[in-house]
Amino acid sequence: MDVRVAGQADLTGQVALVTGAGRGQGRSHAIALAAAGADVAVLDICRDAEVPGYPLATRAELDDVVATVESMDRRALPLVADVRDPDEVTAAVAAVEGTFGRLDVLVNNAAVVTSAPFWELAEQEWAAVVDTNLTGVWRTTKAAAGLLRRSPRGRIVNISSTAGQRAVPEFAHYVAAKHGVVGLTRAMAIELANDGVTVNAILPGAVDSPMLAGLAVELGLTPEDVHKRWLHDQLLIEVIPADEVTGALLWLLSDAARHVTGHCLAVDGGALAR
Repeated sequence: MDVRVAGQADLTGQVALVTGAGRGQGRSHAIALAAAGADVAVLDICRDAEVPGYPLATRAELDDVVATVESMDRRALPLVADVRDPDEVTAAVAAVEGTFGRLDVLVNNAAVVTSAPFWELAEQEWAAVVDTNLTGVWRTTKAAAGLLRRSPRGRIVNISSTAGQRAVPEFAHYVAAKHGVVGLTRAMAIELANDGVTVNAILPGAVDSPMLAGLAVELGLTPEDVHKRWLHDQLLIEVIPADEVTGALLWLLSDAARHVTGHCLAVDGGALAR
């Protein structure tokens, strides 16, 4: 058997939904899913929010992802929605069903971050980070569960973080949310097992991303300064490209991982090995 080929994801004829798809990891995931044969619904907020203070993905960025997917002769559906808003999420999933008639893959990637000692965090900061990074995962998956349960090959991958298993100073709200994603992933895996739907999480380490770059600007730092907080515990001390996280995602969606569920796969330069 050619193990390399066996581990590749063939998503021909399937439909995927990626949140936070306008840029960064979400963009990488969406384009790779299309390259693997899927039609892709790409969701992002496409407007700035009061929290965080850095710019979020734009409609132009989302449209560029759509154009890239369509250039591969795959269908793409742009969805402008905030995962903190139940009505917007429900409408987005309804649009997926109305356009494609099915949903086979859900990638919960949308996330935001701010940074301060926990006693200095404002209520709005805590609420924005937890509602986006944790409750948004539950909210989107809840809305999509009916479609995924009807899929002959349902797959859910939640993007957590190494902060889902260890603490990072001055990121208490982010740490709490990402720990919650790990627990939620395991609970969902148990509850969806009888429907043949697998649920896994990826725990990236210090990834090159617009989110951390935006945070750096907001704090008056450089991206290198912010990355140092995450690189401190990595055995391989280098910033991780987004496409390496995407590689882990594609393996979890492949037939080689069909019996993998409730698992947390770290792409972290060995940070969690300490």
